[in-house]
Amino acid sequence: MSTLLSYGAYRPYLHLRVRFLLLTALSLSVCVAGAQTSEPQSASAQVRIVRDMELIQIAEQQHRPEAERGALWAQLASEYQYAAEFLKAEDAYNKSLHLLKTVPAAKAKYAATLESLATLYLLFGRVDEAERLRKQALAVREKLGNPFDIGLCRIHLANVAIARRQFKKAERLALRGMEEMESSSNPPRAGILSGLITVTYAHCLRGRCGEGLTSAQQGLAFANTNFVPDSAAVGFALETLGYAEWKTGAGQEGEKAMLRGIQILRTKLVPADPRLRGALQQYGDYLMASSRRVEAQEIHEEVDRMTGQAGAVCPTCTVSVYSLSKGLR
Repeated sequence: MSTLLSYGAYRPYLHLRVRFLLLTALSLSVCVAGAQTSEPQSASAQVRIVRDMELIQIAEQQHRPEAERGALWAQLASEYQYAAEFLKAEDAYNKSLHLLKTVPAAKAKYAATLESLATLYLLFGRVDEAERLRKQALAVREKLGNPFDIGLCRIHLANVAIARRQFKKAERLALRGMEEMESSSNPPRAGILSGLITVTYAHCLRGRCGEGLTSAQQGLAFANTNFVPDSAAVGFALETLGYAEWKTGAGQEGEKAMLRGIQILRTKLVPADPRLRGALQQYGDYLMASSRRVEAQEIHEEVDRMTGQAGAVCPTCTVSVYSLSKGLR
């Protein structure tokens, strides 16, 4: 039986505000293509899933090397995750790990797949499992010695710390991870943006949102420079900037950034994607804090409807927005 399926309810101590960080920062490192493309996820994901399944079938029929088949399964898992087919994603990630685990030349891909499965577990409140996989990935990457990959692992562990409400530890890990990534030559763009987003929230959740605002501004500038216009990456960066502006007293500017981010993410993510619900809930929280209760209620009702749509995709593993409620922003 699938781990996600058997888990049932999600841990109530996780907060929605924490989750938005996890959904933005971590998603960027899972599927770079999804952040760079200008295609709607709903239009392109299913096409890629069919293509990947065909490639896997051919590779298995031809008895291709385990490393090649493992990489194909990992790619399929990523596409399933972006299409909000979470149980299929988990199964595909596990198939990939089984194939890659004993291949010395595939250690880098094995570590990346551990990270991707950890992301999926973290979205569903499986913090212990996510942390275990992330530590395994860090151990592998430390042996490989790539500073960027090591730094990215620390960024991901910072998100685990945030899920545990260990904000000081999260800030320390995030900053160290950014330093390690910056020492690397030609690091992937999505990893740098992921780090800037994580550092922003780590600062703000520690009550140091002035520093977080600087990171958020850097994140948006980086996204605008390094990703196509109106990409999901730009949408995530806008949501993060909007949060930091709101929390540093620039509510109107923050609202503009959040609304623009939501506008972009609506075109890039399927309705069942929990990241879109997280973005909307963040805006709803802002409206509630601004005493705009009627508008906030409309947003919350939309989130409820989207949660129901996600339940149709996976009735027993739906990410519950309100299981992560009340919190930190």
